[in-house]
Amino acid sequence: MVEASAGTTIANIFANSGEEVFRDLESAAIRSLSCATTPSIVALGGGAILRPQNLSLLKASGWVAWLQASPQTLANRISGDQSTASRRPALSQLGVLAEIEAVLAKRLPLYREAADQAFDTEANGIDSVVEQIAEAYQRIAD
Repeated sequence: MVEASAGTTIANIFANSGEEVFRDLESAAIRSLSCATTPSIVALGGGAILRPQNLSLLKASGWVAWLQASPQTLANRISGDQSTASRRPALSQLGVLAEIEAVLAKRLPLYREAADQAFDTEANGIDSVVEQIAEAYQRIAD
């Protein structure tokens, strides 16, 4: 949603306008989604929970699934996907793995606070994780 509304990649937003502008666009997208009447599945960036108002909106308007993986697995996924690697801004001068480890150390408490449920994406394949999420959501929706 952010890339579509800005007409450019997240990496370009960071490079040309800075992280604060990106976070403003991200917050606007979350506000818009929180008012939607149609249920949606939204993949948020890892920093979406950095602003307390985003965390509050997410908790008040939806069910939050946290897709967990080790820093090494996340680094492998980012490095192995050219689309992600080219669109994702570097958040530091560190390498991908070191950056992920540093960022996760700061964000883990927020992820724990935001998540209604966590799902291990490392031990389970995509189909299994999707099934687990659907079953968990169905239990709370009933």
